[in-house]
Amino acid sequence: MSKSLKKDKKFICQDCIRLKTCKESPIAWVFFTIALIATISVRAVNLVLDFNPMLAKIFWYVGISGFTLFFIYKFRRHNLMHRQLKDSQLTPKLLSKQELSDHDYELLGTLLCQLSSKKDKINYFFIFIFSGLALLLAVYIDFLK
Repeated sequence: MSKSLKKDKKFICQDCIRLKTCKESPIAWVFFTIALIATISVRAVNLVLDFNPMLAKIFWYVGISGFTLFFIYKFRRHNLMHRQLKDSQLTPKLLSKQELSDHDYELLGTLLCQLSSKKDKINYFFIFIFSGLALLLAVYIDFLK
């Protein structure tokens, strides 16, 4: 790992190109799970509101708290990567076809691993499916029942 990456203790290359395969850190899986629970909780609020208002409030608080934690985590990771890109001047180097350093290659590997994350695809799938189910059930309960 390059010296600049070693200096920044917050930048831990869990999923960089040096590992030969993209591996997610355990903490990333924790926040992914929090996001899935939040997604389901928020979608369930309207479905239980008429039957159990207290449960609806619990779902709302769980969902909003979960999303808050998840987006704080994502924001911090995004800012860290943004700072690394800015400090390395990687974009100008690529656009001018300059030679890249080992650190630049590590950074590119990390970016590509993040872009190919299966967690994001699963998260989008859950949001889509549970939003659709919540919508269908809400229409059924409100208009067809």
